[in-house]
Amino acid sequence: MAENYLSPHPIYLEYLKDYDNADTISIDTLALEEAVQNEREREILELSSLSKKVCFLHTSILYYRNAKSKLGATCHEAWRTLIKKIGGTPNTWRELGYSLGISQDDLDYIMSTVREDPADTVLKVFMQNENATLDKILDALVKMKRFDILKSIDDPFSILSQSFCKEDSGYHSGSKTSGTREIISFTKNLTNDLPPALNKSMVIKESKRPDKPTLRPPIKTVDTKIEKDHPILFLTFTEDGWATAVNIKQYVENWTDVPAVSVITLNERRDEVYQNPEKFIREYFEKADFIVPIITTGYLNEIRSHAPRVQNTIDNLDFKYASFIYKLIINHYIHASGCLNEKVRSVLPQNAEVNVLTDIRMYPDLTPWTYEENFDETFKVFLNKEYLTF
Repeated sequence: MAENYLSPHPIYLEYLKDYDNADTISIDTLALEEAVQNEREREILELSSLSKKVCFLHTSILYYRNAKSKLGATCHEAWRTLIKKIGGTPNTWRELGYSLGISQDDLDYIMSTVREDPADTVLKVFMQNENATLDKILDALVKMKRFDILKSIDDPFSILSQSFCKEDSGYHSGSKTSGTREIISFTKNLTNDLPPALNKSMVIKESKRPDKPTLRPPIKTVDTKIEKDHPILFLTFTEDGWATAVNIKQYVENWTDVPAVSVITLNERRDEVYQNPEKFIREYFEKADFIVPIITTGYLNEIRSHAPRVQNTIDNLDFKYASFIYKLIINHYIHASGCLNEKVRSVLPQNAEVNVLTDIRMYPDLTPWTYEENFDETFKVFLNKEYLTF
């Protein structure tokens, strides 16, 4: 029977068990084990065959909707079954996302911020890649040893592949698989409804570049900078730093020797931020003289990439985007300034906890820092070079 199947991919052979100690097993047990092994081998071979059949189908096909067509019903059933099975056990969506190459930061963001079905969100993030074909989902589930899910989606995916086996389907993308068949994709016909932080068309477009270290990044052009005629401080903080943020704004309002300093917080610019959060944050990140993180226990917990995320029930944009702003800080520190901190000036609140004083030493991109009580004196020195006149 086995010769009827194509030779399976090595990833599938890895899960075929080899019984070398047959001598130590009773005849009945050995027979049962062999029967189970034969059944598993048959399933693995079928999965390998199915993987090859859907390797030219882009994940976006699962989102094709047309209630009046057989194809629309087939796509919906394949999507519905996959989402239902992934969501059937806790954190399966997260493990699948990791296996599909979705970053830890994006998975944390999905868990803490996105209210939609996380399994559905993982698929939508994954399918932004032009090579996000369905076989990669099957291969990821095999690596996860989730044969229960694979068995459930076997029929819907098989029917789906049969729907596209006709020549000239008319839904070809410009990219090709390793063979000669082009990837069939519906990406251009779908609306990307992901939040801005996950929408790759709105985030850094250079993300496709290989992660290779460079001695010095290209010099930034000054022409594209937003014009400004007064100093700007961009505060970033979590809930336990809110009181310090309020105090800092009060300090700045009382300054008389530094002209018209602006203090930017996201929550006070909600109307502008909501139009396009990523664009607004990036724009003012570049425009600001200094980014001012308020270092608290909550802030350090938020920026740790592997820290467990808790759903944020407070609709405060500064709390919500603290982690995203920190990613910009890291990127600027490493790539734009060559590990010279020219942009960030952190503040420690009054009565800062001991663990904060210890932990901040682990973050060179957050130094130099000063205490809240020294804010006036220290920040006037920081701004002295361009704006202070005596």
